[in-house]
Amino acid sequence: MMLFHNFLAHKKPIYGRFFIAETTLPVVAFLVTCIAASLSAIASERPNEELSMQTAIAQSLNRHPDLASFSYRIRSAEGNIQQAAVREKPVLSLALEDAFGTGDYSGFDNAQSTLSISWILDKKLVQRRIGKYQTEKSLIDIESEIKIYDIAAQTAHAFFAVLALQERLIIANKARQHAKNILADVGKRVNIGKAPAADQLRAEVNLEHRELELEDIAHELKSAKIILASMWGATDVNFSLVSGSLNIAQQIIAYDELETAIQSNPEIRHFLTQQRLAESEIALAREEAKNRPRLNTGIRRYESTEDYGMTFEVSLPMGKTSRNQGRISALTADQDRYQADSKAKEIQLLTKVFVLYQELKHSYHINTALERKIIPRLEEALQETYKAYQQGRYGYQEWSVVQQEVLDAQLALVQTRLTAHNNTIELERLTGLPLLRNHSTP
Repeated sequence: MMLFHNFLAHKKPIYGRFFIAETTLPVVAFLVTCIAASLSAIASERPNEELSMQTAIAQSLNRHPDLASFSYRIRSAEGNIQQAAVREKPVLSLALEDAFGTGDYSGFDNAQSTLSISWILDKKLVQRRIGKYQTEKSLIDIESEIKIYDIAAQTAHAFFAVLALQERLIIANKARQHAKNILADVGKRVNIGKAPAADQLRAEVNLEHRELELEDIAHELKSAKIILASMWGATDVNFSLVSGSLNIAQQIIAYDELETAIQSNPEIRHFLTQQRLAESEIALAREEAKNRPRLNTGIRRYESTEDYGMTFEVSLPMGKTSRNQGRISALTADQDRYQADSKAKEIQLLTKVFVLYQELKHSYHINTALERKIIPRLEEALQETYKAYQQGRYGYQEWSVVQQEVLDAQLALVQTRLTAHNNTIELERLTGLPLLRNHSTP
């Protein structure tokens, strides 16, 4: 569980964090760190052992097929950056004049030969190209971060689904054992004539229902384990159960902190980075439209006098520098669109966070009511009802109703805690805050 905690507890991401000149902790480096930190846990994970949250997420990040392509995309982006840094080759030329003509110029004696080198002043153009491809790589880094958050959250959801079913299985086992005890007690009372035979038949049906419920949960648990194992590409389950607790923390994070953290959401930063990419492409288009001078310098030899001289030439293309105006207008429109999309995404995320937070608060309220008020009173009522049943003041019907109410409340508590964990995980995914500190560990 600490792995996901450490991931989300890391310094909150800020705009521009993944640009080359400002890199602090690239997503790929994080992924390597996660894998390395949990290598021993993964290696020791053998069949019929418990599976921890830390190991489950580490295996998902290590083996999930959707992450494989990012390493190739990053390598491709790095290749583009490397290629963008290559400047135009200088041109070496040899010119021969006043030779192999007629009269005094029929031979080579009065010839002039010039050896020169020329190059274009394109340093700023190269810098613009590098900046563009660096920004494109930043987009890939952010997309990778989004995918990591999604996979980690999906794994956490699958993990808690298994954990909740394990809790339900424990409750169902207790209910079945309780039904057996009830049947034995009712049978004794029927045999001595203190209870009608119908009570025994109903107790037998109650036991059958408990057996069926237990079987249903066992089937659901098998499927949930397969779903969890599929997060790291496995087709079979090599763990017997997951370790952890569904108990939720007593304190809930302040909403203001969640609202502020929305600005660091990777999806919003993705739009902002697309704006920056459009800005880089605009700067590149303007630079490409400029008339860049070409310099030419060399040495000239005069054969008639056997003298040498230096040559120097500057050439500048003619024409207007507005030939990329259409492309610049299109990129400017894209830049404005990304800004509008960013604002729309921010509103959408704020709405999601608000709704999830309200649901989380409600789950906490239900958890407190069930744990501290409803279940203790029902358990006490069950004991009192059993005493009254033994004394003949209550029949089997009253006793059975209270037993079902206790079971329903216990299952409701499990479902409430699962809902709270799921809402917390989604808040983590949307904000990047380390809310897993609110998940209890064993």
